[in-house]
Amino acid sequence: MLLTETKMSPQINFDMPGYKTYRADHPSGTREGGSAILIKNCIKHSEMPPIAKNVVQTARIKIKINHYDYIIGSFYSAPDRDERHLRLNDLWDVVREMGPKFLLGGDFNAKHPRWASATTNPRGRILLETALKFNLNVFHPLEPTHYPRNSRHAPDILDIFLGKDMNNLAGPAGVQHALSSDHYPVLINVNGLIPCTKRDSVIRNPFDWKRYSDILNEITDLSIPLRTPQDIDVAVSRLTHNIHYAATEAGTPNRPTTHRRYSHSPTHITDLLNVKRNARLQWERTKYPAHKTAYNRASLDLKNALSRLRDEENRNMLLQLEANNGSLFHKAKTLIKQPTTIPPLKQNGNWLCTPSEKAEAFAKNLTEQFSPNPSSMPEFHQTIEETITEPLDLSPFREHFTPNQVKNAINRTSPKKSPGSDGINQSLLKHLPRKTITMLTQIYNAMLRTTHFPQKWKHAEIVMIPKPLKPTQNPSSYRPISLLSIFSKLFERLLLPKLLPYFSPAIPDFQFGFRRQRSCEQQLHRLAEEILEAFENREVCQGLFLDTEKAFDRVWHPGLLYKIKPLLPDTYYRIIQSFLSNRTFHVKCDDACSSAQPIRASVPQGSVWGPILYLLYVGDIPTQRGTSSFMFADDHAVLARNSSGVAASTALQSLVDDVQEWTQMWRINMNNDKSCIATFTLRRKFQTLPVTMNNSPVPPANVVRYLGVHLQQRLTFDSHVSELVKRTRARINLLKPLMGPKSTLSLDYKRILYLTMIRPIWQYGCSVWGLACKSQIQRVQSQQNRALRMITGAPWFVRNSVLHRDLNIPEVQTTIENTMYRLRNQITDLNTPAFTELLRSWNRQLEPRRLKRKRTADISVP
Repeated sequence: MLLTETKMSPQINFDMPGYKTYRADHPSGTREGGSAILIKNCIKHSEMPPIAKNVVQTARIKIKINHYDYIIGSFYSAPDRDERHLRLNDLWDVVREMGPKFLLGGDFNAKHPRWASATTNPRGRILLETALKFNLNVFHPLEPTHYPRNSRHAPDILDIFLGKDMNNLAGPAGVQHALSSDHYPVLINVNGLIPCTKRDSVIRNPFDWKRYSDILNEITDLSIPLRTPQDIDVAVSRLTHNIHYAATEAGTPNRPTTHRRYSHSPTHITDLLNVKRNARLQWERTKYPAHKTAYNRASLDLKNALSRLRDEENRNMLLQLEANNGSLFHKAKTLIKQPTTIPPLKQNGNWLCTPSEKAEAFAKNLTEQFSPNPSSMPEFHQTIEETITEPLDLSPFREHFTPNQVKNAINRTSPKKSPGSDGINQSLLKHLPRKTITMLTQIYNAMLRTTHFPQKWKHAEIVMIPKPLKPTQNPSSYRPISLLSIFSKLFERLLLPKLLPYFSPAIPDFQFGFRRQRSCEQQLHRLAEEILEAFENREVCQGLFLDTEKAFDRVWHPGLLYKIKPLLPDTYYRIIQSFLSNRTFHVKCDDACSSAQPIRASVPQGSVWGPILYLLYVGDIPTQRGTSSFMFADDHAVLARNSSGVAASTALQSLVDDVQEWTQMWRINMNNDKSCIATFTLRRKFQTLPVTMNNSPVPPANVVRYLGVHLQQRLTFDSHVSELVKRTRARINLLKPLMGPKSTLSLDYKRILYLTMIRPIWQYGCSVWGLACKSQIQRVQSQQNRALRMITGAPWFVRNSVLHRDLNIPEVQTTIENTMYRLRNQITDLNTPAFTELLRSWNRQLEPRRLKRKRTADISVP
């Protein structure tokens, strides 16, 4: 469907179930002009960059017809005005950009007898000259497409098609007497072979799980040799092939592709539609006022009937939603989730439109991204690479896995995890027979004996998702999501408990990322209490917030192996060495895949070992006496407290010098632009010194964001609360169709949606930002009041306290106090070195304090 004069702006979303929408809005960003294309999801196509100018807007897609690429375009150009006049060159530019084979349809606002118009206007002459110059075919209906609302103007043909190399494909155009616009739809048939998308799922419903297990039990051979690395690679290939073969045989073979069919309109809707069409045709023929009145009445009756039908369908749909089967949350997520389609990419001045072109562009970027940073100390790095190749002392290794351990690990695997490049998911593993599980166990034990990690399990399939607030046409504005084989992650999960006792002593206490009984809120609480102690002691607290460039993606493998070599026995070390070496990836975009590319650096994303390996790599980051370090994975903050701001700056500068030398040794780059320094103090007069890193000053910031919480100089949290209010209001508006007074969902389900979809937005970090004043907390409380009133539909005279009591939802202040109480109990029970200073601070807070600010130690009763 080609839509013209859409009058949509970037703030307006338009989606139709079962279709994809491509738009060309007016470049001014206003609701003016515009065109769009709707195409079924099952039709294979690729998006083209739109042509969006002041005088013409054209949405475009590329589609294969009879194995040739054709561009389909939706054209709109507003009628000529003094400041907006379609010139010959503008139309020629559009035709040139459409390519050698295309079909362009829409409202040209051009009249000429060549396409059966009654009159001629300047645009008609321009369009005819263009058609003759480029040898274009004009496809037009034989009756008027536009009936002006002004009875003094005569109907005419304005909506036509231009085609290039479409003689044998496009049939005659015809007018469809439908819809309510003053332009009738024009239909053209294109006769050709158009490929459709195919689902590449291994499991096809209906699926016979018993037959699947029986086939695997029959074809599994436990007598395969597993003595060498080559034997293991062959066994992995055979296991993967057996599972695919059994899944294919157990599914429904040669199942024809079926598309979703929508139910026909009810009889009364069809009757009202026919009445409306007849009334419109009669009014168009006669232009009598009485016939116009009858047409308006029929249109209004149809509109009201459709509105009632939609309300009834929505009511029935909501009544079928349940929390137990996940349908309620699935519907809520469809309202919240943003589209993640990848538009055409621009690279080196060229547009990349097809999935294969996009995949190759992403793969090229990621190959550079998965490479180590340049070496600034070649002699030292050469020594590191020579050290890791030195032979190790062999020791007897008697570790092994049992089939029961493997079966339990499979059962603990989440069924929601996406499969890797082999297409094997958790459902296929969960129904493996005992014999196949035994074969998998034999492979795992052979990997322990030979210290060889199979090559197929080191290949990653990467899909790209857009980063928020980044230009979508830039390939670097997308984040890679790596999908690994589930067999690989099972082995990592089985071996991880044996590795942790060796790794844990090498991870510093101030590192809270990816560690048991450690959380973001605990780290935030440590940092906030350090700042509040500085306020209490009239000190200046300077905070340095460091950003590591491509932290996980540029981990230097020899440096990582050098650090873990002294920690592990030789067998474990060789397994990890094999795990990191010769890794590859490919990028998948729609149904296209890029060529395989090497990974020369990084810890494997999506793996079980990846996070712990990164913690080991940065575990020896320098610290400085007089400073406090706070790390959560790659988020690194350092605070320096002193009665003199100059002394605090000096301590930070000394630390930065050590960190800079450390980063050169281990080929890590700190991002100066994203790093910042902030000063926290209540003093009105203080002096600090600039802190330099990489020969440039670290930029100061009035508000800094650390682990999702905005921190200011006086720790008032007003910026953070403003962000929470904005996000909470947006989420409430998105969920209004489910939680609003017109929704037929039960009150219990509405309450569940609030507690699971809205409250977590502001509840995160509330043990820290909850130390703000009452007026800031009241701003969040107002949003909760608004949500509860929307849920219940309560009138204005019902008190908010009554709504909280009836729905059994605590007020914001109560939720904050309960969260603080639980967090304080967790930290007290742990009593690890990381919380020693924090516990001392809490003990000091029980004594009389100089400031009257709220502190966590004041919370005594949950």
